[in-house]
Amino acid sequence: MQIEKTLSDTQKNLLLISGEINDVVIGVPHHAPLGVTNLPCKEHPDADENAGYLGYEIACLLNCNCIIACNYDVNPNGSEDTEYSKKILSWMPKFLIEIHGHGGKSAKFDIEISSGSEKNNNFSLKLAEYLRLKFSGLPLLKQYTISGDFKKIHFKATRSFTIQRNEWISYHIELPKSIRQSKEEYLLFCKYLAEAVKELLLLS
Repeated sequence: MQIEKTLSDTQKNLLLISGEINDVVIGVPHHAPLGVTNLPCKEHPDADENAGYLGYEIACLLNCNCIIACNYDVNPNGSEDTEYSKKILSWMPKFLIEIHGHGGKSAKFDIEISSGSEKNNNFSLKLAEYLRLKFSGLPLLKQYTISGDFKKIHFKATRSFTIQRNEWISYHIELPKSIRQSKEEYLLFCKYLAEAVKELLLLS
């Protein structure tokens, strides 16, 4: 499949995937294939290995729009001037879900969810609680700690242009490499995240 071929490549690319659901956008600004730990970007050198596969899977489950920046040399979600940010602004969703990855050194929890500010803390707390309850019954995922508490998490996304917008509700989700590199684990994660987003849509 062409999309999966692009995700496994080390060349710079911006993947745009259109779906029928316009209220949700799945964004992955820092994708690189497994084994590529650094991006050619001074502002954001750390790659979110394999994150694009998760973003694509979630978008397929939801049939929604998706944008994945692969091996980028600028920080895609760092300002309004990037192709990544401009495209999300043109879509103008109700919900933006960004998939990121961390190396485990700075994160205070295995999975950290931020809606960008303490003011929006209720959104991230509810999503984290939903996932925590679902994962508690899953042998593959129950060991992962999850927090959506802005005061407690490390990755707050306060400098992310796309997460700091008021036009939509944002979810900045940081995942450990162990989930991102295990297809069995990330497919389960994507399944339950997609179910949570469907519930958000029903309530919106």
